[in-house]
Amino acid sequence: MNIENSMFAKAMISMWNSHFARTVYKREDGKDIKINIIDMFNWNPTNFDSNKKMGIKEVKNPTASIFLSSKDNLKIAASIWLNPKPTKKWIVGIHGYNSTRFDVLYLTWHYRELGYNIITFDFRNHGASGIDIVSWGYKEKWDLMAVINWLIKSYSVQEIGLVGTSMGAFTMNYFILSEPELIKKANIKWGISDSSYMSVPELLKKMVFSNAPKILGGYAKETLKTMLKIYKQEYNVDLTRLDFISLIKPDDKHPPILYLHNRYDRITNSMDSFRMCNIKNSMENSEENEVKIFDGKHHTKAIIEDQEIYKEITLKFVKKHQK
Repeated sequence: MNIENSMFAKAMISMWNSHFARTVYKREDGKDIKINIIDMFNWNPTNFDSNKKMGIKEVKNPTASIFLSSKDNLKIAASIWLNPKPTKKWIVGIHGYNSTRFDVLYLTWHYRELGYNIITFDFRNHGASGIDIVSWGYKEKWDLMAVINWLIKSYSVQEIGLVGTSMGAFTMNYFILSEPELIKKANIKWGISDSSYMSVPELLKKMVFSNAPKILGGYAKETLKTMLKIYKQEYNVDLTRLDFISLIKPDDKHPPILYLHNRYDRITNSMDSFRMCNIKNSMENSEENEVKIFDGKHHTKAIIEDQEIYKEITLKFVKKHQK
């Protein structure tokens, strides 16, 4: 194995696994006070304070905040916002990479008008949850499943909808395609996939090519192979088959998904959402899955750039598929 190649591969993985949101003050309820260096330097007006742009004032005042255990007993922090009107319908909000359970609230809040409670959670290595590697959906699925299992044990749940963005959207798609028993048990009726990627290896390939120094440009493919080998050998995480086409099987029936993306997203490819919708409809012999590509350019911010149309499309989709 080329030494420079191996060093760069390990450096990339180490960077991705950095726990960016450092704890400034640790609280018993899991609502730790954090400082996020990356967010501090992200001053684009479109990306800044999405919750405020959506008029959400209750962000830091959830009904409850709790800790639960994932499949490997890692601590996962979660928060609940109960609907002002008593309801047994729930939304699970699933945030993206280098984000938190509070940051995803802006993508879930408008469904409250349809009578939903909201629960969001911090993936491992994010927010107030336990430290581990970032596995781009592999172990993160365990965290999502743990939240769903906790929810249906703790509350009388009539139905659940899933709202995921970026890494959270991929994790949601992965879960929906691979966990039929829990989907049935929890009565999960629909999913919203915002700015997802289609394949973890392809995502990592793009990230390697974008970040590789010129001297290693010719070794980018080998670097990706090395990284996948490191994940497998050192972390027991196989990312090689973690892609939509490998996961979906002909004639299997899954909850319908609405795929959303900004056309000029520079982080994830909008064509991935288009392809996933078409493949899922074809495999399921269905027309229930839908896709909407907006003309914006900011990752996960279509709702900010085109709020009224975004809300209209998503609410219409949920009304069609809720119980």
